[in-house]
Amino acid sequence: MKANHRWQRRSVLLAGIGLAGASLFNIARRGREESGSVNTTASLQSQEQSMDNARPLKLGWSPWADAEVVSLMAAQLIHSRLNVPVERVMADIGIQYESVARGDLDLMLMAWLPGTHRDYWSRIRDRVLDLGPMYSGRLGWIVPDYVPETVLNSIEQLKDPDLATRFANRVQGIDPGSGLNQASLEALKRYDLNDLDLVASSSAAMAAVLAQAIDEKRWMIATSWTPHWMFARYNLRFLKDPDGVFGGTERIHAVARQGLDLRAPSVTAFLSRFHLPDSDLDGLLLQAQEQSAEEAVADYLERNPARVTYWCTGRMSAS
Repeated sequence: MKANHRWQRRSVLLAGIGLAGASLFNIARRGREESGSVNTTASLQSQEQSMDNARPLKLGWSPWADAEVVSLMAAQLIHSRLNVPVERVMADIGIQYESVARGDLDLMLMAWLPGTHRDYWSRIRDRVLDLGPMYSGRLGWIVPDYVPETVLNSIEQLKDPDLATRFANRVQGIDPGSGLNQASLEALKRYDLNDLDLVASSSAAMAAVLAQAIDEKRWMIATSWTPHWMFARYNLRFLKDPDGVFGGTERIHAVARQGLDLRAPSVTAFLSRFHLPDSDLDGLLLQAQEQSAEEAVADYLERNPARVTYWCTGRMSAS
């Protein structure tokens, strides 16, 4: 009986050891499978991230002198230095705001804040990422400097119908959807300029009409802004705006769709550092006008390697 009892106990013990071994084996195997599952998931996520980054970022811009050069410079650096392809998409400014908010565009580099694009911004500000200002600007009405300041130095003086007639009763505008044209329509009302009409066109047409007027020494009023190559080529001045319809100094911000900081953090970090000195811009834009935007951008990047390094990496070069 005792021997039989000892064998029973030994059988139970061996069976328990076998079960424990099987359990340890299963746990180890499950651990390997789970580890393999995690690795596979990570691999898939990496592949998805890689596949997603193969799609070019869509960067919106409008055919304005500064927007063309700045968007081209940013696109080239994002592609060449950060290895992220970029497609520039020309669109009306209002469409750009809505497209970035919906995610149809990844970026726009033309948000004039806080005043000029206030209405656009208020509608989408909670659905986008503000990456900060890249440069500053000003907008308003300009005249060639040969128009005497003693005759005209303020918008409100244009209420005089005789003075308005000397400017052919017109203000040469740019594209109708622009914040500048919208502010100009407000200026006509605010200052009771009943003898002036705003002529909408495009920024290129405005510049061409102004150039012709200057060649002929005609008096002319145009809507314009800085930075712009015209201020490097011609002697121009802004008319005073006592009611502040056109605001003061504006900051031009980079704006991204939500989630871009997760998909392409190097790009959003780059744009948060991307800042062009105001003193550089008019000359850069004039070179783009006289040669090409591509040549002007290439020359500027070659002349400013330390600045480019900081934009792209955050590292300050030793001086």
